Amino acid sequence: MKLTYLLIFLMSTIASSQDKRDYQWFFGSDQQIGPEFRAFKFDFNNRPFVPQLRDSGLRFDRNNVSICDKNGGLLFYSNGCAIANRDHQVMMNGDSINAGEFFDDFWFGGSCGFGYPGRQDMLILQDPAYLDGYYVIHKRIEVDMSIGLDFDVLNLSYSYVDMQLDGGNGAVTQKNFDFYTADTFHWSYLTAIYKENSEDWWIINPASDNKFYTFSLDDQGLRFFQAQDAFHEFHPINASASGDAKFSPDGTKYAYFNQYDGLLLYDFDRQDGALSDVRKLAVPIPEDAAFGTCEWSSNSRFLYMATGDSVWQVEVAFDDLEDGKEFIAEYNGVRDPLSTRFFVSTLGPDCRIYIRPGSSSNSFHVIHKPNEKGVACDLVQQGIKLPEISSTGSFPNFPRFRVDEDEKCDPSLLTVLGETVYWRRDLRVYPNPASEYVWVELPEALRGDIFILDMEGQMIMHKESSYGKFQVDISGISAGVYSIEFVPEDNTDRIVYTSRLVVVE
Repeated sequence: MKLTYLLIFLMSTIASSQDKRDYQWFFGSDQQIGPEFRAFKFDFNNRPFVPQLRDSGLRFDRNNVSICDKNGGLLFYSNGCAIANRDHQVMMNGDSINAGEFFDDFWFGGSCGFGYPGRQDMLILQDPAYLDGYYVIHKRIEVDMSIGLDFDVLNLSYSYVDMQLDGGNGAVTQKNFDFYTADTFHWSYLTAIYKENSEDWWIINPASDNKFYTFSLDDQGLRFFQAQDAFHEFHPINASASGDAKFSPDGTKYAYFNQYDGLLLYDFDRQDGALSDVRKLAVPIPEDAAFGTCEWSSNSRFLYMATGDSVWQVEVAFDDLEDGKEFIAEYNGVRDPLSTRFFVSTLGPDCRIYIRPGSSSNSFHVIHKPNEKGVACDLVQQGIKLPEISSTGSFPNFPRFRVDEDEKCDPSLLTVLGETVYWRRDLRVYPNPASEYVWVELPEALRGDIFILDMEGQMIMHKESSYGKFQVDISGISAGVYSIEFVPEDNTDRIVYTSRLVVVE
């Protein structure tokens, strides 16, 4: 009994002392309800964690950043064209972020109806010289008419938020200040990590001249530090916007990934900001996908890479990364209601990696055990059911917090349950494709309900199952691709077993 109390005490101590500045994520807009909209958010302060509905605040397209205080209380967030405070109102002087020719003339008339385009193109960093001050670093898209209509990122900009103003709700005191110009920065890939002193920041973004531009944020302000050779020629057309970059949670590695350049993995020195000893790894390029994504396990042992149709795991200790590469899964083809191909990924504070599609979806994919080797990492496609359709491919872009903490994520958040959350597991269905009947092998001698849904989510068939194998007559179903789901009778763990079903004539 004393040991049990000790473990509970230790777990609560870890949870309460951990840096929680990445604990609130915002998504939307997702469902239009009359003049209002309804979307959702993740708030990892909740125990158990449950995605929550929201009906106020900013709408999102791709750009997505938020920041909490160290206890997980929301401070503000942005969609790239405005900054909203903790009350979900546009902050004082927080409108017209990234204003300019593109914003005014090419992006919904400057209305900021859905946010500013870009998926890893903003960051919020606390000012080392003033703890109530925050730099919002962002990329403003420039219009180039010299060779026809073209859009480039030539400048890195920042806006500055002072949280002491407006009664603690914050106000923007400086807006859209261009602090550095380069020969075309890549879209995406903007990332940051604490320096060795755990107070100042390193910020890195690649550019078309095959260099990584490194910036320093310390008590002297934000400034250019150095341009480092990538020791690689970036794809001249497809590198920009097609992938992302992530520091390892322990701060020793920097990964740049897209399916055209492949993986570039560098050693990183947090003392001097230096990238060194690049190792490269190619991946197959799908014919019908343009984007790739990468993310680390919390123990920094594995890097996960995904293109539209596949997920790989790489154990980074190998000198030849090909020796550490392992195929994890192929996209299962499920539409929920649109394609759920792999698009962007992020490590949550609950130690899971979330992967989301780029288009409207009722679900995200989840890697439950990223620290485990191979398929034991437990990737579950469409693994978390959302309370609303998530309309676009966006996760908030955070710097790498907790780099100097022993726990890079919160073990007490490992159980994620709730009325609006369903974890999905694979269901064995055969023969598949089929035309007359299929056998469904029910897991763990369970009984419950079997549903067949079309790709729009409409129910085509419902059957109550018996134990063990169960035969389903599909002779009356039109040829096409469907989802077949089994929901256990006593489903306290909120698990749905699912498989794609191909019906042929």
